[in-house]
Amino acid sequence: MRVEYQMSVRTKRDPAGIEKTVTDCRRYLTDTYVKTARAPEIGRLILSDEGQRGLWLRMSRGRDGKDHKVWFVRFRPKGRPQRAATIGAYPEMGLADARARAAAVCAAARRSRDLPAEEANAERAEAEAKRRAAESPDKFGELLDWYISDYCKANQRRWQMTERMFDRHVKPTIIGGMRLRDKPLSELRRGDIVELLDDLQNNKGFGAQVNRVRTEVVAALNWAIEREWIEANPAAAIRKRKIEAPRERKLSDDELRAIWKGACRLREPSNSYFRTLILTGQRRDEIRRMTRAERDTKEGLWTLPRGRNKGKRDHGLPLSTAVMEILDSLPNLGPYFFTVTGNKPYAGTKRLKEILDRESGVTGWVFHDLRRTFRSGLAKLGVREEVAELLLNHARRGLARVYNQHEYLEEMREAMGKWADYVAFIVGDARDASNVVSFPEKQAVA
Repeated sequence: MRVEYQMSVRTKRDPAGIEKTVTDCRRYLTDTYVKTARAPEIGRLILSDEGQRGLWLRMSRGRDGKDHKVWFVRFRPKGRPQRAATIGAYPEMGLADARARAAAVCAAARRSRDLPAEEANAERAEAEAKRRAAESPDKFGELLDWYISDYCKANQRRWQMTERMFDRHVKPTIIGGMRLRDKPLSELRRGDIVELLDDLQNNKGFGAQVNRVRTEVVAALNWAIEREWIEANPAAAIRKRKIEAPRERKLSDDELRAIWKGACRLREPSNSYFRTLILTGQRRDEIRRMTRAERDTKEGLWTLPRGRNKGKRDHGLPLSTAVMEILDSLPNLGPYFFTVTGNKPYAGTKRLKEILDRESGVTGWVFHDLRRTFRSGLAKLGVREEVAELLLNHARRGLARVYNQHEYLEEMREAMGKWADYVAFIVGDARDASNVVSFPEKQAVA
């Protein structure tokens, strides 16, 4: 004869703060016992089934005066803490089904699996998929929003650029008397996308940006096909546009001098930010978000992490004395060197360009032309090709990428010093220009 015996008696507070007695007992459960057992008037009775390890029955008296009986299982996935999960209520789930379910959960736990959690996650994913299928986007603008939130944010390092591209150049464009964002997805045609690209290229004067818009629109529509929101991609057959030759603009010495002097009349951090752009030849966003943690003061080295540069690799850049003096002169307001508030990087580049054009009288240039000017200047100063390319964080090509593992740090440091001396010479602020040779320029100030 199997005998029920009491394991423990303890108290537990319910959400209202009322103490309840909880009694844990062990017993070989039968259908008759489970059916006829009564819950205590106060507290809970928890029974462990000797017929199936890990199976428990919890009984309590509800406010309606009825007994509530719930099955739950206690298990410990291998290598993890013990867990408890409700598996059903009696009488909807009988004793035999409860034992079978508990056996499956415990067997999975021995294989380091949390079966209830896996099933709950699968159910949530399925419910979410059904909800999204039922709520498929009706308009093109809605599709672009979902593409950004569900795909770009997880897979694109610079997804904000794609979002701005859609918001500025795609959604507001009027095609056939309707803004593209309001175009029903089922009515979107190839001609709509062609007209969009024609408008960007012919009316707004876009160059390479036209093909970037095309690429992202095609990708968004392909993403919609995978989710069966549309049957075919209307933009799939649209070819890339032929764009004029890449920019070859570089600043002459006179132009660089005029812009430098214009920058010197600006307030901080605009002044230091722009001079650092010229002296380092790095991309404007890389300089704008430069942090104090990235700079090794002792070694005079700035390490640009792979997470925020186009090359997607750590880029160690030796800093010239001129750059280090600029950085040292900036007040320590927070993690960023170039900042107004202290907790956010400098964000005035668009306005800065307008002011520099006005102050210097030089127009027709863009920030990226500074990198071309920097690279051309290194060539004039006799800096070796591989050193100049490394300073720009361009990838090594061919077999050199595999076999040449020299870091060229000293050569890069020397080149940065030469460029800083040359800039100081042409802007009229050279400390020692005896080893700098001036080269005649054909291009005059615009």
